[in-house]
Amino acid sequence: MEKTMTTNKFSLVAEASLDRRLFLAQALAHGDTLGRIPREQADALYQSIAAIAHKLITMKTADLSDESALRTHIQTAFTLTSLGLEYGSKGDLDRAAQLLHKTRTVKFFQIGNTLMEKSLDRARHLLEHAVILPPNRDEERLLGTNYTDLETEGIQIYTQAELEFLKALLIYRTSIRTLQVTIRDTETPRPLLHLAEVEMIDRQLACIENRCDYVKALPLDNLFALDPPLSILPNPIEHLTLGLIANLVLYRQVDFQLDEDARQDFHQLAYVDGEIRESFRQQLLDWIAKYLEQAQQPEPVKNYAVAYWDDCLRIEGQVIPSQSP
Repeated sequence: MEKTMTTNKFSLVAEASLDRRLFLAQALAHGDTLGRIPREQADALYQSIAAIAHKLITMKTADLSDESALRTHIQTAFTLTSLGLEYGSKGDLDRAAQLLHKTRTVKFFQIGNTLMEKSLDRARHLLEHAVILPPNRDEERLLGTNYTDLETEGIQIYTQAELEFLKALLIYRTSIRTLQVTIRDTETPRPLLHLAEVEMIDRQLACIENRCDYVKALPLDNLFALDPPLSILPNPIEHLTLGLIANLVLYRQVDFQLDEDARQDFHQLAYVDGEIRESFRQQLLDWIAKYLEQAQQPEPVKNYAVAYWDDCLRIEGQVIPSQSP
């Protein structure tokens, strides 16, 4: 069921359409089929969503000529109302039709907004704090080091694709369709359609959060002395992890420096036809699990780090062809 929302009172949201893939649209169509939602009630629902959209526009849009921003807030009104209805009905269309008949539309919007605010708060926190910062002047003096002439920008713990994911989430959109250990595959951000996507987003946020805890549990004292600086790399944490892995395999020491010669030596020793030797793989995964256990990191962080190392080893085999010893 697709319907155009028209209203004289709220002209800014005139002609906005309800995506038929939304749970709200499916519930309206189901209720219409059962004869439980008369036309007048459906019209009232659209008027209510128009009022919600108008309020969002008034609160969050400084420039009313910015059509893109207007469309975003209109879509948000639909999205959050739909998510709230799906949550309240537990995804049951019969129940949803009943709720639409007896519950004020704004209540569904409020539920959806509450659900999403938790995810948005996590995204904002990651955007601000998922970074390794260089030592400040006092720390430099304590360490007896001086990074004045070195690259001292913060090192992002999220990838560029994950940055796009986090920014899309802030406008109630998603750029992923599947859960990924590290977000590598993205698409054009699209509006959220169902609660299952919100649940997947929460799990994806947990991946980035767990990676932050994993990285910050490592001995990072000399991280900003590495050459090249990690901050200029497209995926600095993967490079850091591979540096640690290669040094463990080649020299049995904790270090993050990785040059091309060491990388090739690591491949020749640890890979066969692009696949990590199982003996090395298991030793490495056991090492990081034990390290994080000794660092008193919780199980979710330890489990994620093991999966992350496994993923890094797999991707590394694809990036640089292995040569048999």
